[in-house]
Amino acid sequence: MYYFSSLAEFATLRETIKEELARASEKDALHIFVAINEGVNNAIFHGNKEDRSKKVHLMIEELPYEIKIIIRDEGKGFANQGKREQVEWSAESGRGFEIIQHCVDSYHLNELGNELTLIKKFADA
Repeated sequence: MYYFSSLAEFATLRETIKEELARASEKDALHIFVAINEGVNNAIFHGNKEDRSKKVHLMIEELPYEIKIIIRDEGKGFANQGKREQVEWSAESGRGFEIIQHCVDSYHLNELGNELTLIKKFADA
């Protein structure tokens, strides 16, 4: 389990997280990390509103044929607008869930909107 409050704190954990993902599935590690990075950005900026007194909780669980990641913030949550008709790929924000969707097999946002679960099935399973 990892805990952090800012992108700077998350940056200090990146290599450790990447190594953990590579041990689970070297082939899928980069895609999984991209999804985690997007989820963490949402948690820090949208969930916790960059409030350094609030933490983001990141759990990585390796299961027999998949990896499950839970990213939870301590904010009030936010409404997932769902899949939009047109995504502006050159925009600085607003495309996180579209990116996540391309990097993992499935994702789920809890009802409150403060916990994101990512599932990636192992390519070699």
